Amino acid sequence: MVTVPAFVWRYGPLLRGILLGVGVGGFLAALAWIDSGLLLAGVMAFVILFVFYGGWMSRRMTRHWPSAAQLTGPERERVADAARSGSRIDDARLVPALTDYRNGLHEAAENSRPLRWVIWFVLVVSIVTAVFDGISGTWGNLIVSVIYLVMLIFEVFWWPKRREQLLANADRAVDLAHSSD
Repeated sequence: MVTVPAFVWRYGPLLRGILLGVGVGGFLAALAWIDSGLLLAGVMAFVILFVFYGGWMSRRMTRHWPSAAQLTGPERERVADAARSGSRIDDARLVPALTDYRNGLHEAAENSRPLRWVIWFVLVVSIVTAVFDGISGTWGNLIVSVIYLVMLIFEVFWWPKRREQLLANADRAVDLAHSSD
């Protein structure tokens, strides 16, 4: 939920799952195809990620912000955008939804903290893999390994600061909304 951009909330649960599944599945499928050189590997990665990641994230989003179902698509997007940017929301009807969204962000962020060690482990493995691919792999293997490595470096060093900024922004948006009452 923390990584999902505000515009995705405009859509219902099914379309949210499709958007996220296509986005993540398409990107990682392209990497699987480049890495293996097999179109079938890319297609399999896409189908698996489309179905499982898209469905899982949609359910997770619904679980962390259940009151979103009571809002229209544009209202959900407006609330999510205000929370993520830390801006005031002037519609008093949306303040409870903003508070629920903020609480859902905090809950989702807290639920992911125990798994942070896995990212460090994967980073070490990806460094070893990139070195191995650079020595004995194909250019495709090396390119994909470097892309994974860069993504993991962002995950380890940039994302925690960005996540804390998003959580602080959500807190600020709720404080601003309650101060305007």
